[in-house]
Amino acid sequence: MVYHEKFVAVIKCGGQILREQNNSVTLPFGSEYSLLLKNMESRKVNVNVAIDGQDVLFGNSLIIEPNSEMELERFLENMSQGNRFKFIQKTRKIVDHRGDKIDDGLVRIEFAFEQKVVQEQVHRNIHAYPWYYLPSVTYCNSNIGESVPVFNYSSTAVPTVGSNINFTAPAIDEGITVKGSQSNQQFCCGYIGNLEQSSVIIIKLKGMTATSYVDKPITVKTKLRCPSCGTKSKSNAQFCSECGTNLR
Repeated sequence: MVYHEKFVAVIKCGGQILREQNNSVTLPFGSEYSLLLKNMESRKVNVNVAIDGQDVLFGNSLIIEPNSEMELERFLENMSQGNRFKFIQKTRKIVDHRGDKIDDGLVRIEFAFEQKVVQEQVHRNIHAYPWYYLPSVTYCNSNIGESVPVFNYSSTAVPTVGSNINFTAPAIDEGITVKGSQSNQQFCCGYIGNLEQSSVIIIKLKGMTATSYVDKPITVKTKLRCPSCGTKSKSNAQFCSECGTNLR
């Protein structure tokens, strides 16, 4: 769990909150994961997320209501459905195909709280108009910003950090996030006012393999090419046989 300025960010995998150590989280290669984001302020917060240097919200932002949390489990290519986040090993074949990027394995969460509403009291000069009494007027100076996707999930509970998932003979290595299975997580539009200066949380994802992990599975002639590693798969394949990326 990473806590910064009343904002919490954690990685969930297999229904468990993974323990963070030195801003790093270890999870098994080939697993799907999600981001649990919690706003502990009494104001809305605007959130942007980038994974491996890619904007997974595709130009949108998330709005989390005051004292609420949300779980982001997929790429936000549209408002109704998309692919889940899947963490795979960054093999030499993947590096040769897509390059070795400095942001690989990094989850960058930028957040900015809504500015506090400033109340100003305006005093009118009533001496110039003795026949008309104009009392002091109180108004709120607040500008509404642009419409952005919002996912509301009200909860007052603070996430409890669980233990890491245990696997036989773990080995830590570098990985990247690719498209996983289909998710029907829904989003809608909302509004937020002017924002304060933003802050950033960065979490490093590290992979873990088991002794039964097959480094180079046997492949066959295919018609589909994997966007992550370039491996060809059968035309009816759902996932890449090399790295597990969703091909649909």
